[in-house]
Amino acid sequence: MKFLFFMILTLILPAVFIPTVFAHEPDFEGKTPENILKLCHFFYEEYLLIGSENFKDHHKLFLNAKICPILYDNIAWNSQHPQKDLILIFEIEKKLDENANYLKERHVDESSSIPKWFKNKANLWIGWEIKDREFLKAIEKFADLNLTDKSDPNIIPTWFKQTTKWYLDETISEKEFVNSIKYLTESY
Repeated sequence: MKFLFFMILTLILPAVFIPTVFAHEPDFEGKTPENILKLCHFFYEEYLLIGSENFKDHHKLFLNAKICPILYDNIAWNSQHPQKDLILIFEIEKKLDENANYLKERHVDESSSIPKWFKNKANLWIGWEIKDREFLKAIEKFADLNLTDKSDPNIIPTWFKQTTKWYLDETISEKEFVNSIKYLTESY
């Protein structure tokens, strides 16, 4: 019985007290590469004690603390070289650039050129609240073209209606939708 009690204490107490022992926060923000390095130095002893995975879980609020385990694994971290901080700052900048590029590629569409009024017209057209002719005028205004003189202004191909619906449902990207508008205007 004593052995069981001892085992429970040795397994549970560290899990309960380690987070409170290290429940400290730096008094600076880790936004610049220099401050991120300072943040990593601040958390290094904790990292050694709780390990990489627990460290990442424990510091979810410090977004840039995710870079620390990468630095801790870098050969320069334990180096005595006078330029080690420059190497580590370079690694931080490289990681920040990778993260920024990833976010741009995933979330920032460089062709965010579709105005809100056009989206509203597209919603009305998809919902059969306006006719093809009115939406075609919106396309003309958006694309800065004159399409109604070239063909029947009352007919927009059915494929374009489906493409517009996909765009409004966010099934396709804005870039793909703009490309379909270009194709429509070139083939009209």
